[in-house]
Amino acid sequence: MNKYNGLLSKVAQKYGIYRGTQETDAEWKTRTVYSICVMMAYASLWDDSEDGTISIVHLKRKVRSVIANYKSLYPEIAGSLPHSSEELEEEIAGLFKKVGVIYYCPNRIAPSIKCENPFGGILFQRGIALDSITNVSGNGFYSKQDGEMKPDGIKVMFGLEHENLQGVWRTALSSASWTTEMSFEDSVEYLRLKPPFHYGNWINEPDMTGAVSILRTGMKGSQLYYLYRYYDSVTEVSPLPQWQTDDENYRLLSCACLSTYGTLPPIEYWEDGAVVHIHMNYLLPPRELDFLKLYSWPEVCTSLPCNYRRKLSTEVFVAIKDVLSSEGYKFKEGKSDAKWSKLCS
Repeated sequence: MNKYNGLLSKVAQKYGIYRGTQETDAEWKTRTVYSICVMMAYASLWDDSEDGTISIVHLKRKVRSVIANYKSLYPEIAGSLPHSSEELEEEIAGLFKKVGVIYYCPNRIAPSIKCENPFGGILFQRGIALDSITNVSGNGFYSKQDGEMKPDGIKVMFGLEHENLQGVWRTALSSASWTTEMSFEDSVEYLRLKPPFHYGNWINEPDMTGAVSILRTGMKGSQLYYLYRYYDSVTEVSPLPQWQTDDENYRLLSCACLSTYGTLPPIEYWEDGAVVHIHMNYLLPPRELDFLKLYSWPEVCTSLPCNYRRKLSTEVFVAIKDVLSSEGYKFKEGKSDAKWSKLCS
């Protein structure tokens, strides 16, 4: 295996995947192989095919082949990579679709139109040519370029929320149409307004203080969401539109509600040289989470998806932290300890 010892170092050096100060050799190699799978999946969009089209199946097969080859070349990290390549295939292909790296329709995918936006020293890139890739953080491509500290362009590029969290909550309340509590046939869950959140974000008892919060009812996957409040000895509800709650978009309102009451947990992070580790104590809304996941690696690759614990290049973290802070999310710097090595939730 000696002839392969310098391969990962060359790839990492070329694309800015630098080893953290306390990071082990196996952890750094795993990150590098992960991003190689990403780049090869992206490169597969330009592969020749019999019918002239590339499918999502072709992209996934490319990931499957690449990860199998690197497990063979570097058996010392095979246990740090997913046992089943399907998890990694879904992780990469899913993110590519969600954040617009690829255009997708049945039986055909294609790279998106080139789009670049600078912010805080980072030029975020999508749809670029293969030979234009200079830096990689997780699944995302970027280069270094000074830019204004206005996140509007990044928010448009990735479909992020333009209004801050407390503004989102005010808008939801201003649109409310209150009625006396309806008779719900299914069980009802109420948003937990105070920590500890590790017991779950939903509880079985309503808040009786008069605060406006969120409830949901129905079967998982088809739940209906309502604003509710205990007012003048009765509970009033106001239905939330499905477009605002489907596909886990309710998480934006959940974060907005907790932010308004000052109980939304901060995103914890600690710096390790070229790498920053983050721990989310409360899951971000889908678009913000996908943006963060695009530019980060899973803290642990053996169990995907790994949503709560991620790591990313320090320079990219600084920019993303500023973008998310402009929406009202809080960050708290911590220190390295044993909790960062736990499995992802």
